[in-house]
Amino acid sequence: MEKVWAIIGGGNGGQAIAGHLGSMGQKVRLFDVVQKTVDELNALGGIKISHAVEGYGPLEFATTDMGKAIDGADILMVVLPSIYQKSIAQKMIPHLKDGQVILLHPEASCGAIEFRRTMEEMNCKAKVVVGAACTLLYSTRIQSNGNVYIFGLKSEVPMAALPASDNAKLEAAICPQLPWFKLVSNVVAVSLDNLNAMMHPAPMLLNTSRIEADPFVPFEYYHEGITPSVGKYICAMDKERIAIAKEFGYEQRNICQEYIAMYECAEPGTPLYQICKQNPGYEGIMTSNTLSTRYLLEDIPYSLEPIRALAKIVGVPTPCIDAIITLGRTILDDQMTEGRTAEALGIANMTKQELLHYING
Repeated sequence: MEKVWAIIGGGNGGQAIAGHLGSMGQKVRLFDVVQKTVDELNALGGIKISHAVEGYGPLEFATTDMGKAIDGADILMVVLPSIYQKSIAQKMIPHLKDGQVILLHPEASCGAIEFRRTMEEMNCKAKVVVGAACTLLYSTRIQSNGNVYIFGLKSEVPMAALPASDNAKLEAAICPQLPWFKLVSNVVAVSLDNLNAMMHPAPMLLNTSRIEADPFVPFEYYHEGITPSVGKYICAMDKERIAIAKEFGYEQRNICQEYIAMYECAEPGTPLYQICKQNPGYEGIMTSNTLSTRYLLEDIPYSLEPIRALAKIVGVPTPCIDAIITLGRTILDDQMTEGRTAEALGIANMTKQELLHYING
């Protein structure tokens, strides 16, 4: 059955999903804030995708007009860095109509809670489904606007609705065309299945002297930056993440188990630093030559902060996560936004039972 999909965001992920859906015969339009991107896509009339997924997806249109993008759309998929999700929600919300389905793809952590909070702040009464996925479906890069190379397609991406009582509606909207999305119990489970929070901020900060060296000597982020000691620290943070999940009633694989399952690059029991060294998918991924990168400016306020907020609700101490937040905010104090703190999310005074009632519905 043909549906109308509005893809909000014309970057790597947005163009990949737009091209993929269009190649399946779905009606697709795309919103982006960059006029050049919109003009080039409209001139081309569609998006070509290649490698892991092959095809050509016609576009109904591309636009910088949010109202035009959303009007008449069944599904609104937000494919943007989490740092922009609140501001884009503020642009979307006045145009929402009953029955529409929204999927944050991906949300980082607690993006769905932030979206619902923004709806409340703007007194939005539209009866919509709000869902979130924990990671982008693709590993992908734009070669040029309208020409997207997809390195790989994940076999399974967890998602859930807020509240979870809308899970069936979310599944019915998304999964017939995109069966790689799999429902989990609720959005807290999605938020805690966020490996970027573990793998990005700590290695960047623990490699500060190398990154700020003059002259800077380029090095590979995973193969060289994840040393035995850095890997040990990441695993200590990861134990805190798993403890939070356990208090909410979820079983999470540890980060080593996750990587071995995803990449089949090591045997069980292999240390994290060795898993990274043996992963051919990380070959040639270089470290930024500045700390002013999304690995800190996005992943601390929009991943670690909300994970810490969830930890406080269930009484799990997070000294290793706290240390990285403190270091990052101290070093990049004038660049880092408040992000998804407990106060910003509106969950600061909630008990565990109150939060579970809110997310489950």
